[in-house]
Amino acid sequence: MMTVTIDALTTTAAVTVSRACALLGMARSTYYRLSRGYRHYQPVTDPIRQADRVQPAALSQAEREQIITVLDQPEYADLSVVQTYWRAFDTGLLACSQRTFYRVAATLQLTGDRRRTRHGGSSRKAPAVAASRPDQLWSWDATELKGPGQQRYKLMLVLDVYSRYPIGWKIETTESYPHAIALFTTAIGQHHVPEVVHADNGSVMRSHELIDTLHDHGILTSHSRPRISNDNPFSESMFKTIKYDLNCPDRFDDIDHARTWTAAFLHRYATEHRHSGLGYYTPTAVYHHTATTDQDRRQAHLDQYWRHHPERFHHHPQATTITPTGINTHLLSQTG
Repeated sequence: MMTVTIDALTTTAAVTVSRACALLGMARSTYYRLSRGYRHYQPVTDPIRQADRVQPAALSQAEREQIITVLDQPEYADLSVVQTYWRAFDTGLLACSQRTFYRVAATLQLTGDRRRTRHGGSSRKAPAVAASRPDQLWSWDATELKGPGQQRYKLMLVLDVYSRYPIGWKIETTESYPHAIALFTTAIGQHHVPEVVHADNGSVMRSHELIDTLHDHGILTSHSRPRISNDNPFSESMFKTIKYDLNCPDRFDDIDHARTWTAAFLHRYATEHRHSGLGYYTPTAVYHHTATTDQDRRQAHLDQYWRHHPERFHHHPQATTITPTGINTHLLSQTG
């Protein structure tokens, strides 16, 4: 038995709270809030975000400036944020918690590598590139594959970031700019010219010959910051996927074995793997624009399931969609 008041009308029904809320289209949390304390509840017409509210225990501006001063001191430049906090705390320079100190450092983007560089301590600007369609952003990198004995092979792989589709790859005994140029020449010939190619700071990735080749095609180049692997997450993640595959040999018999296995794996990955970052569609479907057909088929299946068992759903089920991605896109939103 429950009593619900809506628009000054009171209805009594011998049903459970859950069932009554479902019939009225009301959330249970709303019912409990209104039934237990509605006389003292005043809805806010213009609520203030938690981040914008004045916190009584927040640091003063002078205290924040003191933390920033500590973080900028040369003797702490090679230390982590935690080490900096405790050394400054022991010397009496701080009067805040470690978590507060770390939070201020995070807002200033000083929680990563704080070491001085060979260029006078100046840090390279974080790359930020969006990918909202295929061939807008390619990412590439190289990794090592083990051969017999002490032999090592270099796998160079180019990915389309939006679809995670393997654009091109090459396995050689060494990593060099002629091999990289050949890789991109083939990839561009078989697919399209991308807008941006992103890579890390390897000598081949930054070679003038490769960069000039890409620029000749009208391609912009982007590079990670030194020692920050998160600036090239898609290639790094792909290499982990390859090496953690259950069928990936610990050592390849020879370079032909490595090439044969890699070709089969990448074909299987592109055409069969339902990628979590793609709404569980395959890279091939997303890259070749057939994912919409798959989405319509999934939606039809969900609609049929919902018609037979509507009681199993809170809302009409919707097929997954593909969302734009990119490298450090949160920085793009911050800059507007």
